[in-house]
Amino acid sequence: MHWTPAAAANFTAANRPSQYGIDRVIVHVTQETYADTVKIFQNPKKQVSAHYCVRSADGYIGQFVREDDVAWHAGNWGYNTRSIGIEHEGWVDQPSWFTEAMYRQSALLTAAVCVRYGIPVDRQHIIGHVEVPGTDHTDPGPYWDWSRYMSLVKASLR
Repeated sequence: MHWTPAAAANFTAANRPSQYGIDRVIVHVTQETYADTVKIFQNPKKQVSAHYCVRSADGYIGQFVREDDVAWHAGNWGYNTRSIGIEHEGWVDQPSWFTEAMYRQSALLTAAVCVRYGIPVDRQHIIGHVEVPGTDHTDPGPYWDWSRYMSLVKASLR
């Protein structure tokens, strides 16, 4: 994992979980390459960030916002304050981006986050961006294999 801080204008400094409890993980797909996602998170005019992004080819994980802080990823302030946002490189309509390496590394990350904050490992607490109230996003999209992903997250807990 590599630390590449998002622009300070793209997240809210906080003291989580004491200031805001963390009770879910939100799964995203970037609709960009990993490299372009880094540029977007570092551009203060974009007003967007996520805690992590997982690269498609090798499952490499970059961290952009500390978990203590509120990343601006869900488009819903209440969900932003109480979640960890994990982006995945790729496009929702191109399933070839969802590689085994990406699924495995993301599942390990999600499992670690769930353990750290006592988040239940179920679909009520590990959700897609599309499931956030008020969102206009469709990610992670119809090709994201939720059954496979949740199995990998659960296996990572052992």
